[in-house]
Amino acid sequence: MNYGLAVLIFSSVVLLTACKNNGSPYEAGNLAADDVCLDCGSPRKIVSLPQLENSLFTSGGRLFVSGQFNLYEIQRDGQEYRADALLPDGSGCSGMSEDKGILYALCSGSGGPTDFSGLYTMSLDDPLATPVFSYSLTGMTLPNGMVATPSGLYVTDGPVAIEPKIVHLTIDPADPTRVLAQDTWLSTLPDYPNGLAHHEGVLYVTFYRPGFGGQVTRLAINPDGTPGEPENIAPRGIMDDLTVVGDSLIVTDWQNGGLFQIDLAGGLRQETASNLFAQPSSVIIAGPPLFDEASTLVTERYTGDGLWVLE
Repeated sequence: MNYGLAVLIFSSVVLLTACKNNGSPYEAGNLAADDVCLDCGSPRKIVSLPQLENSLFTSGGRLFVSGQFNLYEIQRDGQEYRADALLPDGSGCSGMSEDKGILYALCSGSGGPTDFSGLYTMSLDDPLATPVFSYSLTGMTLPNGMVATPSGLYVTDGPVAIEPKIVHLTIDPADPTRVLAQDTWLSTLPDYPNGLAHHEGVLYVTFYRPGFGGQVTRLAINPDGTPGEPENIAPRGIMDDLTVVGDSLIVTDWQNGGLFQIDLAGGLRQETASNLFAQPSSVIIAGPPLFDEASTLVTERYTGDGLWVLE
């Protein structure tokens, strides 16, 4: 993928293209913040896949991961796991979300396998369904993090973008696979957005500002749909995806190879040791039927090569 001038200026963050999602709505919604322990046990790799971007555990108990080379559904065979590719070879994907029985995934667009401007949709009610192209996002360098809300889809353009921003996609209420409009919701320069989560009318975004570091930022969605005033709640280095668990957020610390949990005001609750993972790109909570109990899953990007469960 040719990022043009943005790559030359922001080469320190070009590696951080993983994104992005609203986490796992099924298990995470059933847990309290105290139900997760990040410094208990150790990670175990359950699937070896290169260049993973994002993960999603659906309300129906299905697990999907996206990466530079495909979109996969994770299946369980006894005590082992496998990854079934859902798209033709070379079709990379980044952000994912779920709403009204539809899987949304940002996948290869007209610019090739690393151009994630194609919005693909798939019915989660049909086990034989496959992702189909639904919409082409325009005016974006790197569509990345995505989250579904009652008012539509939000997508980040970053962490490397010519004009970093968060866009809003209006979804047809009569057809959840149809996009009615794309609008810039918030221009974010000099900050570059990446991971995206939603909780009770508020977006939580991981930002990176070259030369200054990163922030977890709180952005309320006003009643009229406009963005509230950005509120930085947790400074850190380079971060990637994040997920909501109870009244807390679990965030990937991409730079230091770990995870940390904060409350919704930004107070640190707990964190893993550094270098537990190789450039963690996403974190979700998953559960039955794929896992015997609620489990923390982590994907890795670039120097990593798998999907891990923290046991």
